Amino acid sequence: MKKKLIAVGLFCCLIAQKSYALELSGITVEASKKFMVNDYTKILDTQTTTQYNLDTKAIKTFSGSNNSVFNAINMIPSVNTQGPDAYGNDETLRLRGIDSTKAGIININGVPTPNGPTGNLTSNVFDLENIQDISVYDGAIKPNIGFNSFGDFPGIIDLTIKKPSDKLGAIINQSFGSYDYSKSFVRLDSGNINGFRTFISSSLAYANKWKGDGNFVRKNVMFGLTKNFGNLLNFEIYLGYNSDFHNTYLGLNYSQASNINKNYALDYNNNPNSPLYYNYNYVNTRDYFVLPSFTINTSNTSKLVLKPYYWSVRGHNYYTSNNSEFVQKFLYNSNIFGIVSSFDWDITKNYKISAGYWFHKQQMPGPPYAIENFVPKNNTLVFKQWGILADHSYHTINSPFINIEAKTKKIKVDAGLKYLMYKTAQINGYNTYGITTQDANQAISLAKKDQFETANAKLFRQYLPYIGINYQLNDYINLYANYGKSFQAPNFNLWPSFAQNKPVFEKKGITLQSLWDKYFKMTTADNFDIGLRYNNNNVYFYPTVFYSDVKNIGTYAPIKVNNNTIAEMPANTAKAKSYGFELAAGYTPFKDLLIFADYSYNRFYYTQNVSFMNNYYDVKGKQIINVPKNILKAGFTYKFDHFSFTPYFSYMSKRYGDLMHTQEVPSVFLANLNISYEQKNLWKLKEILFSLDFTNLLNRRYISAINAPDSNFSMYSQTTYQVGAPFSVVASLSVKF
Repeated sequence: MKKKLIAVGLFCCLIAQKSYALELSGITVEASKKFMVNDYTKILDTQTTTQYNLDTKAIKTFSGSNNSVFNAINMIPSVNTQGPDAYGNDETLRLRGIDSTKAGIININGVPTPNGPTGNLTSNVFDLENIQDISVYDGAIKPNIGFNSFGDFPGIIDLTIKKPSDKLGAIINQSFGSYDYSKSFVRLDSGNINGFRTFISSSLAYANKWKGDGNFVRKNVMFGLTKNFGNLLNFEIYLGYNSDFHNTYLGLNYSQASNINKNYALDYNNNPNSPLYYNYNYVNTRDYFVLPSFTINTSNTSKLVLKPYYWSVRGHNYYTSNNSEFVQKFLYNSNIFGIVSSFDWDITKNYKISAGYWFHKQQMPGPPYAIENFVPKNNTLVFKQWGILADHSYHTINSPFINIEAKTKKIKVDAGLKYLMYKTAQINGYNTYGITTQDANQAISLAKKDQFETANAKLFRQYLPYIGINYQLNDYINLYANYGKSFQAPNFNLWPSFAQNKPVFEKKGITLQSLWDKYFKMTTADNFDIGLRYNNNNVYFYPTVFYSDVKNIGTYAPIKVNNNTIAEMPANTAKAKSYGFELAAGYTPFKDLLIFADYSYNRFYYTQNVSFMNNYYDVKGKQIINVPKNILKAGFTYKFDHFSFTPYFSYMSKRYGDLMHTQEVPSVFLANLNISYEQKNLWKLKEILFSLDFTNLLNRRYISAINAPDSNFSMYSQTTYQVGAPFSVVASLSVKF
């Protein structure tokens, strides 16, 4: 075999579903005859799922200055990440049009991460320097992967932690950028000490907001240890702590967003007697996690894998909306624990079986169990009343699963089933009228249960089958198709929306339980993908056609009484269909140039009119809220000596921010640039990497994130809009000893 060096354009390995052996000076790919035959690549080419992979180099190039997982995967087809700043704060994520921001779709080493109100913060819990690779699965998911407590529709993101190194070493990264941005990261690896391997890392990141007052501070510490006990047991454990404080950006209403030149810099003010004071609008959270793993080799062809996990999320969020008299404090205290266990058996060379059980238990939020209302007075916040107060109870999941893999020389088949038993927490709301204490436990002991604000636990049962086939047509082409059923948890925002408008519902004798019974439903989707994977020595080409039939999709409707809107209520009552086309392609005309592009078309629409509380809305055939039909991303990487240049751009077509399509958001074109210099074995350094990342090169003023009430992200009853960050630049230096 000969080795062929391809320029840093890591997007080739990202889009083409490849993870090549890496050198900082480039990507090394094994080549034979006319096609690439890297073993990992061929395994991915024969997968039955729609899957994309990023290695460490791709993560660095496309995440840039942003530590967010969401931003790192944004160049993948049908991925739409938007946010108000360049550093990953309050980002939103949509996969194939579905809001996945807080749906818990991020796995780490195959186990769940927190979801609900803190779900988007999870994308920043891990330093990307500690991530070996990222896999993104779209559409149908095999039963033995994708353990996400708020659902695996429309896909999952699985992160793999970079294990402790066999050799003693250290990595130091330092970054500086626009708006006083800085990030310092250090990782120390012990090497092999009597079979034990460990690492410890720490980071500190800081930046000011690009508009208004306020900043963010993120601190992270992580520890990893691995040990193999002969051929019997492989043990790993990862411990971590992450704190995140950041002042948020003001969400604009549609009138303000429509005049973006006038309101681009509009933000919270610096008046402490106003609810819109910047320091009354911030997030302060702390995440702790313990992730052990036990692999017991029961024979030469079988193993038992046990992956228990524990998360603790502590903190709160102060926030207010444009027209609110209150500042609200949302408590985040939550414990999450569970285990993913599987027995994997290679029955023969061509037949494998994986059978296991997933148990998961987590406290609210979501939905919120405690929200306090404050009013500003005399330059401080004064407690006014409880907005929501309920028992701090648990959701539970029990889910056995099985997957069988069979293959011949050219054909591979996966077939399996996951049986989901999802029990939501019982909601016991309390009448807190006259309660003045801010201590939640004390307030519950003094308050009485509110029969209007009570809902029983709800048990959802779902069979989630999967079948997929991959056929190798020749040395260059694999064809695949799959079907699978997936789910997304019900929209818990129905409860806080009810609580905000409780006096209106009480007058009409409408209880939370009555709404819970009728509108609180699990979203399910039947997903079909058909695709082709073409790999030649200098061309890759991956078209995929997808279709999903979605039931009980989350939406919202303005509830009217006497032609007056009294509330906008989220509910899982709509039916929708999604069909589209994804294309990832790349071409290397000569060894130092890679041209890459991807395109996605998504027609995602309601198949029937939406009704809520005897109000009917003519939405049949309308595109789902915040789903552009067309997304195009493209760029190239040119390598010269130790330098590489990667300009890339994205185009997103128009979107709508409301159910009735009265709030149109125009299309947007953005350009970015990454320049890097890489050198190995310089003086006594193993590797050195210097990079410059330029985002929003054209300094566009545009609407980025849309937060609608049907979204798990939104805590408001009206759609809000965030503007995107202006031109930003970050310089980074990474040294490996």
